[in-house]
Amino acid sequence: MIRKLIVFCLFILGSQALFAQEERDFYLWQETGFGLKLDENYTFSFKAKVQYRANDNFRDFTYVDFTVLRRMNPWLNLGLSFRGAEIGKLSGNILEYRPQFLTGVHYKFGKVNCKSTNRIEYRTFSKGKAHFRYYHNIFIHFPSFPGCPKPYIGEELFTKLNNERLYLTRVYGGLHLLELDILKVDAYYVWQETKRNGQWRPSDVLGLNLKFVI
Repeated sequence: MIRKLIVFCLFILGSQALFAQEERDFYLWQETGFGLKLDENYTFSFKAKVQYRANDNFRDFTYVDFTVLRRMNPWLNLGLSFRGAEIGKLSGNILEYRPQFLTGVHYKFGKVNCKSTNRIEYRTFSKGKAHFRYYHNIFIHFPSFPGCPKPYIGEELFTKLNNERLYLTRVYGGLHLLELDILKVDAYYVWQETKRNGQWRPSDVLGLNLKFVI
C-alpha cells in the first residue's frame, strides 16, 4: 500500500511542475472517519478533517461532522448532520456551526458504482453573516485491474443561496488503496476553483482519507 501511495503522490507532484508558472495555492487534506451501523436502516458516522495550505504551512480549515442516515430503500438515504468548524484566518480564527439535511443516492451500471449527495446547509459564524448553501457531488467508482487499486473520479459544487451563487467547484481523481471490512484508505488529487471578487482562482489539493467501520 505504501508503494502505491508513493507512486500516486509522485505523479501528482510531477503534475504540479506543469503549472508552476501560475500563481496558485497548494493544500494538504487529511480526514479520519468512523462508521457505526445502528440497525439495518440507521447508521451513525463521525468525521474529522484538517486542511493545510502548504504554501505557507498554515492550517486553513478544521471540522468535525456528526451524521445520522436512514436507508429509505435500496438506492436512497436521508440524513441529518451537524458540523462544527474552525476557519483559519491571519486576523484570528472564526468558528462555524452548520446544521445540514442531506440525501444520498447510489446506483450501479455493471461494475461501475455511482454515488451522489445533495445537501442543504445553514452556516452560522462567530464573525460574519449566516447564509444557506446548497452542496452537490457525484462520484463514480470503477472496478480495478488485477493487482491495482480501484480508481474513482468525482465533482463537488458549492452554491450560496444568495447573490453570490456558485462560488466553489472541485474535480477529484483518486484511488481506493485499501478496502477491508473495518478499514478503508483513499488517496486523491483535487483541482479546485474558488470565485473571489468575480474571478475564478485555481488551487491544487492532495488528500488522504481513513475510514474505520464498526
